[in-house]
Amino acid sequence: MTAPQGSKWWAEGDLLDACNCELLCPCHVSFRQKATYDTCEAIWGVNIERGEWGETRLDGLKAVIVAFVPGPLMIEGGWTALLYIDDRADPDQEQALTSIFSGASGGPWSRLAAFFTGGKYKAVKRASIDFVKERRARKIKVPGIASLEIEAIRGVDPDEEVKLVNLRNVIHGSEHVLALSTHSVDDQGIKWENVGKNGLYSTFRWSGP
Repeated sequence: MTAPQGSKWWAEGDLLDACNCELLCPCHVSFRQKATYDTCEAIWGVNIERGEWGETRLDGLKAVIVAFVPGPLMIEGGWTALLYIDDRADPDQEQALTSIFSGASGGPWSRLAAFFTGGKYKAVKRASIDFVKERRARKIKVPGIASLEIEAIRGVDPDEEVKLVNLRNVIHGSEHVLALSTHSVDDQGIKWENVGKNGLYSTFRWSGP
């Protein structure tokens, strides 16, 4: 699936990012850094506030991406990945989201999809996705399958978020807020529960091709 001939796409909104590493995840700095543990259990939540894929509007749509990495080095690939697409999407919007997150329409997810086993998701499903955004916290949930809760850590100034800046990262915005996460997954043979682990959130803007 690709964007309509001669058209471009863009999207902006909230990105949640968590894994089973302890704070701070070495892989977030570089995929060449070893994860805290021998395998990586990663989950991303996406809330698109605004966006267009050709003439198709993407405002308000959501997605969740899950990846199990079989070793401590993410750069070695072989990720088992699952994609959940907002079940409120109409057929054109579903095609757009599938194309964006598979990397078929270019943009940042084309870089990550190269690490998936066979370059593709093990499964792509429509699902109900709930998203909550609070001042220092974010929550996203695929009922009965996956959930992620993330809350910013406290800094010297309790009213300010602790941020990472100037990192080389293709899917996050320019500032990544450090957070602690609780997340669980149970689908397609992938199952985990993690509490008090690494988390981040940012405001993204993606485009392609």
